[in-house]
Amino acid sequence: MVTRTRYRSPGSIITAIAGLIAGIIVVGIILVLVDANQRNTIVDFILDIGRFFVRPFQDLFPQDDPKENIVINWGIAAIAYLVVGAIIARIVRRA
Repeated sequence: MVTRTRYRSPGSIITAIAGLIAGIIVVGIILVLVDANQRNTIVDFILDIGRFFVRPFQDLFPQDDPKENIVINWGIAAIAYLVVGAIIARIVRRA
């Protein structure tokens, strides 16, 4: 009989963190696209967190339209976090 524990593997924790970061970035993209009030505390908080994680990808592919700029560059950042998180998780699981 196999006993289940609540222990999570480091690989699944890494995947969850990468997914959380990508999720925050995607929510930030959506907030910009729907013209959410950036003076609102919650919207500002989410966008600040998103800006922190997207900083390395800032103006990677500059666009004339600010919304388009965020969709493209933040979208690339979200995908990059998911891909890199999956790669690191796979390496950790094999170790």
